[in-house]
Amino acid sequence: MFHGSLMKGVLAFTLGVGTLGAAAAGVTTVAASAVASATTSPLVCHKFWGYFYSTVYVTSCGLPTKAHFAATNLLSGGTLTWGKSTATTTYAGVATSAGQGACATGHVGYDFTGSVTADTSGHVTVGDLVTYDICVNTATGVIKLLHRTVASF
Repeated sequence: MFHGSLMKGVLAFTLGVGTLGAAAAGVTTVAASAVASATTSPLVCHKFWGYFYSTVYVTSCGLPTKAHFAATNLLSGGTLTWGKSTATTTYAGVATSAGQGACATGHVGYDFTGSVTADTSGHVTVGDLVTYDICVNTATGVIKLLHRTVASF
């Protein structure tokens, strides 16, 4: 079981086994205008993993470096830092959850859709579409992409 404050300053609830799915209902109130203005993204990443209470890593994007961001930004967007540099990509959007969905038993699924709002990395363009479908293990907090999906930025 894990507990933590999710969406620091935006949402405040405690997560534990059995409560992760119920918490998702409060996650859908993020600026939808960011989603409406999104365009097609050229950057596709095949690995998206980490822990719901710490850091998420984005790798296998066809780039020589990986990106990481605080998991507290997972459901509404945030800022990815590319490698050990100061290059960043900021994005915003909406995550929804239908509970377990297509995820394995003991996991909760989240579908994120948004857009890039700022970029200093040169890897993406402001307005690019951002999507990822993830599964979160409710016992350990481990995050992985939904099987056979990719993250796009």
